[in-house]
Amino acid sequence: MRRLLGLGHLSDFVPRASARTFRLILAAACLITPRSPAIGGEPAQPPSSEGLSATEIDERFRRLEGMVEELARQNQTLMEENRKLAAEIRSRSRAPTDPKVAKTQSPPVEGGPPIDAGTSSDLPEAIVGEEPWPFEAPPSDAPAPFRSFEPEAREFAELLDSGAAPSMPGEPPEIRRSRFFIGDYDNGFVLVEPTDKQRTPFELKFNLTTEVRYLGFARSRRSWTDSAGVVRPISNRSFFSLNRSSFTFGGFAFSPRLQYNLTILTTTTTNQTIPLGYVSYVFSDAFVLGGGNNKIPGTREWLESYRYQMGADRTMATTYFRPGFSPGVWIRGEPRPGFFYYGGVYNGLYLAGPLTNRSSADMSYTANIWWEPLGAFGPGYADQENHERLVLRTGGALSHQRIHREPSLAGGVTNPENTVLRISDGTQIFEPGALGPGATLGAANVTLLAYDLSLKRRGFSLSGEYFGRWIYGMTAMSGTIPSDHTQIFDTGGLIQGSYSPIPRRLDLFGRASMVAGPFGQGSEYGGGVNWYVFGNRNIRGNFEVKRVLHSPADNPLSGYMAGDFGTMYFLQLMADF
Repeated sequence: MRRLLGLGHLSDFVPRASARTFRLILAAACLITPRSPAIGGEPAQPPSSEGLSATEIDERFRRLEGMVEELARQNQTLMEENRKLAAEIRSRSRAPTDPKVAKTQSPPVEGGPPIDAGTSSDLPEAIVGEEPWPFEAPPSDAPAPFRSFEPEAREFAELLDSGAAPSMPGEPPEIRRSRFFIGDYDNGFVLVEPTDKQRTPFELKFNLTTEVRYLGFARSRRSWTDSAGVVRPISNRSFFSLNRSSFTFGGFAFSPRLQYNLTILTTTTTNQTIPLGYVSYVFSDAFVLGGGNNKIPGTREWLESYRYQMGADRTMATTYFRPGFSPGVWIRGEPRPGFFYYGGVYNGLYLAGPLTNRSSADMSYTANIWWEPLGAFGPGYADQENHERLVLRTGGALSHQRIHREPSLAGGVTNPENTVLRISDGTQIFEPGALGPGATLGAANVTLLAYDLSLKRRGFSLSGEYFGRWIYGMTAMSGTIPSDHTQIFDTGGLIQGSYSPIPRRLDLFGRASMVAGPFGQGSEYGGGVNWYVFGNRNIRGNFEVKRVLHSPADNPLSGYMAGDFGTMYFLQLMADF
C-alpha cells in the first residue's frame, strides 16, 4: 500500500494516536482473557472465571468500560487529525499560478463577501490566486514532512476524505484524479474549483446573504406639504420583511483573469427581484476593466455593502444624495499599496424605469479614489477586527450627468435600491410645480461631490462624510422656472461612531445625518447595538432607534419615506454565508 502511494514510511502520515489506540486494544484483550499459558507444550486451557470473586469481576468490567471510552476518544481524535491532514495536503497542492492576480478585487455588487482588508466596498471575493493556508513548521524531532506537491500526496488527501482507494501508478491522468475539487467552504460555498488553474481555468462559488427586518415608525405629524403645494399623508408603519436576500454566483472562466459575477437580489418590501452582475478582466493589480449592471460609486457609505453598515441601513443623508445601480463600464485598481481608484461611465445616476425609452443619450460619469495610509482598513465602519494600531481611510468621489425627465417617472423605480432626484423638502424635482407654479423641469446638469474620513482602533471607530450637490443649467418642459431656483445647491453630511465593550461580539453605536437646501432641511439622530453572534460578521443582530425630523429621502429598502417626521425602530438579523 505504501509503495503504491509513494509516501514512504506510514508513520509519516498516521498520527501517533493510532499507536496508543493499538496498545489500548491489547490491554483490553489481556483484561478480558485470564492468563492460561501453555506449559510443557500442552494446549492452553479455556478461559475460566473460577477463583475470581464477584468484586474482582466487577472491577475488571469497570476497567474495561473505561478503556472502551478512552478508545472512543482516541478514535475521534484520529478522525479529526486525518481530516486536518487531508485539508493540509490539498491546500499545499494548490500553489498560486499567477502572482499578478493574487490581490485582485472584484467590483462592488450588492452581495457576496468582501475581497480583502484593503477594500471596504460591496465587492464579492475574488476567487483567484488564493494563498495556501499558513501552517506552523513541524518540530525538529517530528517525522520527515510529506511531499506536499506530488500527485500522490494529493491523491492521499482525496483518499482520506472519501475513503476510496487511489488509482494505480501508470494510469492516464484523467483516470488517476479529477481535474476539479467539488464542495468546499471559503468565504462562500465553493461549488467547483480546479486542481490546476492554468489547465482547467473554471471556478464557481456561491454566496447567500439574507436580511430579515422588523420596521416600526411612529409619526409625530399627520401630513406634510411638498413644494408643489400637494398635501401628503404621513403614515404609521409596522411590518416584518425579508428586506434583502441576494444569491451570488461568481468565479472565473477560460482564464483566472476573466472573472464573472451574477447576483439575484430579491425583497418582499416591494415584491421585486432584480438581476445584477458583471464580467471583468484583470490585467494587473493596478488595472481591472469591467462591465455590467452595477453600483455607481458616487459616495462612500453607498459603496460600502449593506452588510457592513454601522446601523440597520444607510443614513438618511446618503439615501438622499447617492446615485443608484446602472449598466455601464468601469476601471478600478490599486496602483500603489493602500491607494485605490474606481470610476466608470453609466447610463444614469438616478434611473427610474426601463432603458428602452430613455429621453436622451446623455451618460453619467463617476470617479472615486481612497487612501489607506496606515494599513488595511477592512470592511465596514465598526472595528469588528479590533485593530491594535490606528487605521485610517480617506477619499472622495465626483459624479456628473445631464439628467432629463423620463416618461417612466410616474411608474416608479424598477430597481428598489434606486432613488429619484429630489429637492431638499423631499419633492421629486421633475414633478410639475416643484420648482414654481406651472413650471415643469425638462432637463438639468447634476454634479455630486462627496468626501469621507474614517478611523478605527481597538474597538473604537469614528467616521464622517460630506455631500455637496449642484443642480444647474435647467431647461423647462413647460412654464417658467423662477430665477431664484435656476441653480440649486444642497449640502449635507453624516457622522457616526461606535465602541465595542466586548471586542468582536458587541458594538454600541450612535449616528446622525442632515440635509439642507433652499427648499428646506431634514435631520435624524439615534443609536443602537450590534451583536455578532459568532464573533464575526457572518451573523449579526441589530437594534436601532432614531428620531427623524422631516426626511427629504425616500427609499423603501432603507426605510425612509419623503416627509417622515417621527420615531423609527429597526430590529434586524443579517446572515451572510
